[in-house]
Amino acid sequence: MKIVRAMSLLASVAIATTAQAENIDLAYAAYGPPTSSNVEFGVIPFLETAKEMSNGTINYTLHSGGSLLSAKAMLGGMTDGLVDGGQLLAVYFPSELPVSNLAMGLAPILRSGGPALAAAITEYVLLDCPECKAEFAEHNTVFLGAYSTTAYSLLCSKPVATLDDLAGKKVRVPGDFAYLASHLGMTPVNMSIGETYEGLQRGALDCSLGPVGWLEQFSLGEVAPYALDISYGVSYGGPIISLTQSLWDRLDDTQKTAFETGAAIGVFRAANAYIKTDQDVLASAGDKGYTVTEPSAPLVEKLGGFDAAFKEILLDRAKKGGIENADEIVSGFEKTLAKWETIVGEVGDDEDAFVDRMMNEIYSKM
Repeated sequence: MKIVRAMSLLASVAIATTAQAENIDLAYAAYGPPTSSNVEFGVIPFLETAKEMSNGTINYTLHSGGSLLSAKAMLGGMTDGLVDGGQLLAVYFPSELPVSNLAMGLAPILRSGGPALAAAITEYVLLDCPECKAEFAEHNTVFLGAYSTTAYSLLCSKPVATLDDLAGKKVRVPGDFAYLASHLGMTPVNMSIGETYEGLQRGALDCSLGPVGWLEQFSLGEVAPYALDISYGVSYGGPIISLTQSLWDRLDDTQKTAFETGAAIGVFRAANAYIKTDQDVLASAGDKGYTVTEPSAPLVEKLGGFDAAFKEILLDRAKKGGIENADEIVSGFEKTLAKWETIVGEVGDDEDAFVDRMMNEIYSKM
């Protein structure tokens, strides 16, 4: 395997440079639980790969489930050096990361995710958007790897299928997904995923937007067993994989390559884990007591009118906020996404080939 060969090569290089390499024992914070797709298949493979490829110079402690830093405290923790790396969600920091959030802002109108989307935003932030990279650097953060969910469903405590069913329902949404909720006549509630189970349990929420896999991953099926498969909206960006700039600057080339390789593996596995989890949940829905419903025709028609309206809102807001090249940023990301859709079409499920492309197309050019 190419990755194995790369590890062997790096090991030989590391042996020759051990005297110069600093031993790294990093503290990594994740707001997601260890069983979530982004942590189990993204963050952990990233850290484990870096450890294995470092010839013993990298070790780590993972603080998952928000035990050290919550999602909304993560950027501050990175900025202040309370951790050496973390799972970030840029949507929680619109004022600190305005340009990056614009690049990630198409989320409510995308219909599919996967490794292509995660790789595309990783490349765009690192190579094609100097303003994005500078925003993260200002907060002591090096963006190394993004994530992508699958298309969203409405996960609800009671059956829903029509616009009338949705009217006034309180729905947990992240960031600009509030516009999608309002478009459907729902009441958006900005609540973290960690608070969602209790919100549904206590009636503070009627629904949550999210991948159908969350019925299992976050146990939402216990309190919201009714899924309306609108297949609309995809969260992406993050980064789920990032290190502090202060740590990055201490690394030698072998260690940086180890982290970069781990990031590419994490991007691929986490994105594919969302796809597989959705497939598994849908296959076992009847046995688990979940009800998956298709939306009514008027609801589908209503969704069809959202794209153009939202894109106008997104660009207008960005320009009013001082981002004069907003159209260029959005179109630039769309071009990068098209590139990675072609690449993933070529490499398919071949992890080694995907990692090679990320190393050559992105990390070698950082």
